[in-house]
Amino acid sequence: MADTVLNTTVFDGAKKLITHYNVVSDSTGGTTAIVDVSALTSNNGKTCKTVRLNKVSFNVSVTAPVDAIRMVWGGSDVVFQTLNGEMEYDYSSFGGLKNNKASSYTGDVNLTLPACTTGDTGTVVCEWIKVYE
Repeated sequence: MADTVLNTTVFDGAKKLITHYNVVSDSTGGTTAIVDVSALTSNNGKTCKTVRLNKVSFNVSVTAPVDAIRMVWGGSDVVFQTLNGEMEYDYSSFGGLKNNKASSYTGDVNLTLPACTTGDTGTVVCEWIKVYE
């Protein structure tokens, strides 16, 4: 059996992207691509190359803090946000958290639920700003 994951793109507009992710763990953990920039809607013929995290709301219930959900810039495997508990972060006042573009970056974003306990859950709703380069 594997974790039960629901990963949905709620809105994919010219400038904004909204994603919804929900997981119920069976203790195996795993990684899910919540943003695949190659699959996003283009804007006037321009292709989205990366995204910035504008806002995130989450409710993550894990047995151990080490099991918190991690947000990772795809390809580079750089953790840029750790989610545990119930909270919201709003980075819109400065244009959102930017991808650090470490070597091998893809522009995608992954959520990782590390080794965890059966029944650990998480819901994450993100608002992204699309970046065209």
